[in-house]
Amino acid sequence: MIGAVEKRRLHSASACPDASHEPPPVAVSVRPALRRTIRDLLRLYRVRDWIHMLPVPLATFDLYAPRGRAWLAAGRGVASAFVILAFGFLLNSVSDRQVDRDGRKNPLIIAGAAGYQYSLAVLLVLSLALAAVSPVPARLAILSCLVLGVVYSIGPRLKSVPVAGSLTNAAGFTLMLFFGMSSATLPVGFGYVALVYATLLLQNQLMHEAGDQLEDRASGIRTTWLTLGPRWTLMAAFAGLGATIAAAHIVPRAAVVPVVAIASMIFVVAFPLLLSWPRLKTREAARLRVIQRWWAVVFGAALYAAWRMGA
Repeated sequence: MIGAVEKRRLHSASACPDASHEPPPVAVSVRPALRRTIRDLLRLYRVRDWIHMLPVPLATFDLYAPRGRAWLAAGRGVASAFVILAFGFLLNSVSDRQVDRDGRKNPLIIAGAAGYQYSLAVLLVLSLALAAVSPVPARLAILSCLVLGVVYSIGPRLKSVPVAGSLTNAAGFTLMLFFGMSSATLPVGFGYVALVYATLLLQNQLMHEAGDQLEDRASGIRTTWLTLGPRWTLMAAFAGLGATIAAAHIVPRAAVVPVVAIASMIFVVAFPLLLSWPRLKTREAARLRVIQRWWAVVFGAALYAAWRMGA
């Protein structure tokens, strides 16, 4: 009898599969696929090219609104910036996929790249949804960015129109400042902050065109740099001058002279002169653009702090 019981036990044990051979939980197999999908989407949206722009909507953070509403507006603004930038850069990749040569710049030129139509549709719907729940100025800014993205990259493709393309690009990024508004009222003096941001952004955009001149020339895109050549340096100097004048209205009176002197030396003289150098190569122009960006970030952060402390 005992032997029969032991046999039954052995038989039942052999019938049960070993726990070590059980298939892994579904979540374990899903996670790598989900991570891979997210990574592919971020690459498709070229997030590395614009992730540094996501804090821009925080410029209109309302210090006097209830904290819950202010932070909700800030989160909505950053989300709007993410969606708008992803939509704009993806749309630009779609329009340039026949002329771009570098797969690191345009992921759609890689063989097998597809599915971007669904992303464009989803990003457009999300942009409209975020615009619907935003204050009127932020709503108009989001809708304007969508329109500018289309006319810049698709039709009439202002990207290929000298001066107009550069101004359109700078205007689109500047409108992101309004995304984080919690009401229809802008902080006092915000116009000067927006002017500094727009002019330094325009200067950086012109440097970007200088760095991409070989690829733009090969693809038939007539940028401001390719059309005006070294003469466009004067435009970069005027952009720096605009930022300097606006900065003088932001900082306290005691700091106006040193701020104007520093800004003029860097953004009105140094960068335009370096760009006017006849032997400037495209690689050096690209590096100069990065240097100018970080100088602009430091300068803009200091002005922003001065503006907020004086608010």
